[in-house]
Amino acid sequence: MIAPQLPDLAPNVEYRGPEDGPFVERYKDGEKAWTVLYARYLVNGFAVSIGWDIGHPMGHFREPNKLEIKFDEFEFGTNETPSAESFDGITTSLLRSIPMAHARALMRTHHEQLSVADVRDHFTPFPSRVDTDRDYIHVAGAYVALMEVSVEPIKRLAEWTGESIDTWSARLRRARAKGILEGKGRQARIAPAYLKTMDEIWAAIRARKEEPDGHQ
Repeated sequence: MIAPQLPDLAPNVEYRGPEDGPFVERYKDGEKAWTVLYARYLVNGFAVSIGWDIGHPMGHFREPNKLEIKFDEFEFGTNETPSAESFDGITTSLLRSIPMAHARALMRTHHEQLSVADVRDHFTPFPSRVDTDRDYIHVAGAYVALMEVSVEPIKRLAEWTGESIDTWSARLRRARAKGILEGKGRQARIAPAYLKTMDEIWAAIRARKEEPDGHQ
């Protein structure tokens, strides 16, 4: 993976993570599981953690969606020249110093790659032929989900299947002509009349993968 170009950090900000990217942590709540990327920093004696969910049960986040700020007792206690600003608390100046642009740049490539993989897991395998309305609902649903996490959704679909971008573009045009796919860009969605079928397709894929001889 090519290292991203990162913005410079302010003198009072220190990155506290792996050189090659963010921390990756996995969570599970009942049957729901998802991944969170974290970028961690030290800002004026405070530990700042910026997180970005992947595959959250409620949907996809287009920007980092978690922020934790807390006094770092260990850092303060072991620093030869601890910052007196630490005891000013969470000030407006500290909030302005939070390196959100750096965290976003650090996590973006990882977030897209893992998010695309999550969408692939939810929607594949695709039907061997795309002929029926149900087939078009299936592939249009994958496209809509990819639009939320990738800048090149049609290219991702082509990579997954070994078929051409032109083939996938034609399928999506056909889905629009059928009234299954509505809207453009990030506004693309499955038409309300077909959402029940989309849910049935999801459930069938999940059930197949949960069988003893299924593909996890």
